[in-house]
Amino acid sequence: MGYLLALTVFLAPTYVIKFEVFGLPANLLMLWVFVFWVIFASNLSYKKRWADFFYTSFSINRTLLVAILAFFFAGTFSLFVYGFSTAKLGQFLVLFLQPISLFIIGRFIFLQNPKAKSLLLTTCYLLLALMGVYATLQYFTLIGLPEAYWGNNIEPKRALSIFAHPNFYSLFITPLLAFLLPDAIASLKSKILNLKLLAWIIGAAGLFFSLSRAGWLGLLAAVIAYMIVAADKKMRLAFFALMVVGIIFVFSITNLRYRIILPLLGEKSAISRTSLWQTGFKGIQESPIPGMGLVGFSQNWSRLNTDPNIDSHNYPHNIFLNFWVETGLLGLICFIIISAMIIYRGLRHYVIPEAASAKRGGYPESKTWIPNQTQDNIIRLGISLFFIALITQGLIDNPYFKNDLALIFWIILSLAI
Repeated sequence: MGYLLALTVFLAPTYVIKFEVFGLPANLLMLWVFVFWVIFASNLSYKKRWADFFYTSFSINRTLLVAILAFFFAGTFSLFVYGFSTAKLGQFLVLFLQPISLFIIGRFIFLQNPKAKSLLLTTCYLLLALMGVYATLQYFTLIGLPEAYWGNNIEPKRALSIFAHPNFYSLFITPLLAFLLPDAIASLKSKILNLKLLAWIIGAAGLFFSLSRAGWLGLLAAVIAYMIVAADKKMRLAFFALMVVGIIFVFSITNLRYRIILPLLGEKSAISRTSLWQTGFKGIQESPIPGMGLVGFSQNWSRLNTDPNIDSHNYPHNIFLNFWVETGLLGLICFIIISAMIIYRGLRHYVIPEAASAKRGGYPESKTWIPNQTQDNIIRLGISLFFIALITQGLIDNPYFKNDLALIFWIILSLAI
């Protein structure tokens, strides 16, 4: 089953392959999850493990379990806010039912077979490397890159890998880069060719060439968090030196320099974000408790929006506004609780106070952080960084309300609990 779960992660980008089934919209990823359900259920029946599965499903920290159940309830309730539709049903299926079911299944698989965790990490590295290679190739050769992203007076040259937009690519890989950061650094101790670190660097290069400022900001937040809680003095000095070199490099290249400073000068994308947030707040003011329901923001766009210079959008492009508008106040609160608990648990389990001075019977003049280098704690820290990157990037983008992003979110979460 671990291989099938890893394959599900690998197939996450196939949501772009769309078609109809019995007149209803569908995509390849959605159908694969249905197939996975059937295979998993058949395996449980064959091995007579249904009792174990149900027991495991509810053997979670009580607060976290209540938050997850309430989050699912908020998604279910949002199906019926301002009326039911097949469009809402489709969103509920790919944003709540399928991802949360995979969280439950994934948790069961990891508890029964801890080695499946390593397989999932390897799959994530493979995805980063393959996408990063293609994105880098696109940037320097224009192969497979739509003409709109070759560089013009509207958009600079930007890589998008296998996705339809550079921001979609960035939304997919930024949290994964943050998640794998502790494992990639821990692998530096390996005496053989470090393929993990190489894959991570290739993925980071792809993110760089996407020119996604939200992605850059999200990964930077995760790296800084890692440096604060897990790095030693040498690594922090190296990071500081790298930051100085990076800043000099970025500001010495015209396209990159203006990519950073234009939002401060009233660039269209920055203005559009402000307009989107205002539209989102307007929707919340109309319906503060239940929100506007799934697809409610997009369906009410023409009525809520007052800026004629901005194109239609499906979400307000702020993770907190997104959840509030689409799933109501309950969905937002549950997301915050889940995120806060996972971030806290990851940092708590990974760092310990300075131990050397304590052994000598003295007290350290200042506390430093010493990594507790077990595989589980490395993964927990990685998941904390995953959430930090996702939330930071989500301040100006939409890192959950897409098939692939919701699926990755819940599968990664299943590693933490």
